[in-house]
Amino acid sequence: MFNLFNSVGNNQNNFFSSMNFADYASIRNGSYNKLVKAYYAKTDSGSSSNSASTGTNRTSDKKYWDYNEKIKNPPKKDYHYWNYNEKIKGEKAPGEKFVDIKNAASNVKSATSSMEKSGEISYDAVSSYVSRYNDLVNATKNSGSVVINSSMRSISDYTKSNADALAEIGITIDDKGTLKINKETFQAASSDSVDALFKGTNSYGAKVGSRAAAIQSNAKYEASKYGITDTSSTSGTTSSSSSSSSSSVTEKPAATSGQLSVVRSNASSLAETAGKLSSGTNSIFKTDDEGNYDTDAIYNAVSDFVKQYNATVESAGKSNVAAIKYAALASMTDSTKANSSKLAEIGIKIDSSKKTLTLDKEQLKAAGPEKVKDLFAGGYGNKINDRASAISYHANYEINKGGMYSSTGSYNYNSKSAFDAAW
Repeated sequence: MFNLFNSVGNNQNNFFSSMNFADYASIRNGSYNKLVKAYYAKTDSGSSSNSASTGTNRTSDKKYWDYNEKIKNPPKKDYHYWNYNEKIKGEKAPGEKFVDIKNAASNVKSATSSMEKSGEISYDAVSSYVSRYNDLVNATKNSGSVVINSSMRSISDYTKSNADALAEIGITIDDKGTLKINKETFQAASSDSVDALFKGTNSYGAKVGSRAAAIQSNAKYEASKYGITDTSSTSGTTSSSSSSSSSSVTEKPAATSGQLSVVRSNASSLAETAGKLSSGTNSIFKTDDEGNYDTDAIYNAVSDFVKQYNATVESAGKSNVAAIKYAALASMTDSTKANSSKLAEIGIKIDSSKKTLTLDKEQLKAAGPEKVKDLFAGGYGNKINDRASAISYHANYEINKGGMYSSTGSYNYNSKSAFDAAW
């Protein structure tokens, strides 16, 4: 046993005694490994360079990239800028999603417009609308734009509010917000039911179309931020037959007074009052120790609500900003119309032409605070708060852009501030 270990020890001593200490040190600090790697790397590069033709430049010598030509071997890193004339590795440039949104919205607008102008509305026409509607839903999911998301939410909410009428002609809404159509149910439905949904300036189709026009306008603007100005690869919305409502998105209104700052102020006040009348920590429907409401505070809040609602409707209705007039404001007045019977119970009536409200204070007091609470805290207050906040946001967004839309639909960045510019 002693001889065995003695033999191992002697062999180990012979190994270390035969090694140069400089070599040993190079192994310890890793320089030997680096030297070996460098040697084989040089060998590999030498063989590849010999096989290549002598008249071509090596790609490793290229210090920059030409983004006006297609890149076959792009660097594996995140791009901080994009060439919009060529697609890199088949990927889409960041701004191109807004081109897709703009085109999807344009197609929805075109579909609703064609049904409005047609004679008998066919199954194929409605089926095409359903398909284009779903394309818009999917295109806007990851838009990242508050303005576009607000307009799409307005369309979705309005579609849900018409769910029963749509179901009568075979159109149903799934949990993802997309539509499905049943051919047999559609063919069994009366033409009057179809026409009621898609014909007329106040029809479901017309209102969805006008809100789609708002998305189209905003998506075009968002795309322009990335240097994309050619978004014309869409079907039919630029023609005169696509819709008068689409052109009115950027048309100069008849009114010459008013400013976006007024819209913002009115909408902000309305959102605040609606928030107080809805349920929540700041709700005005709090009781004292004996369970009594502060009736004067509630009635005053309702009175303020009506005044601020009317001011918002009148000022926002004169705006030339599509997201304000055709999306947020339209959605707000639709929510009010949907609650017309409950509003009438507490003395609030809707002017069908002006879409403003009138308040009968005596009837309000006779109704009592519980009915007021049932209406506003039951969901209506939250909806108006949300829509008014959206109007205020859009107005502030336009003010901060510091420009105005021209009558042709282009955006004038160098025009005077939106605070000073007349509509």
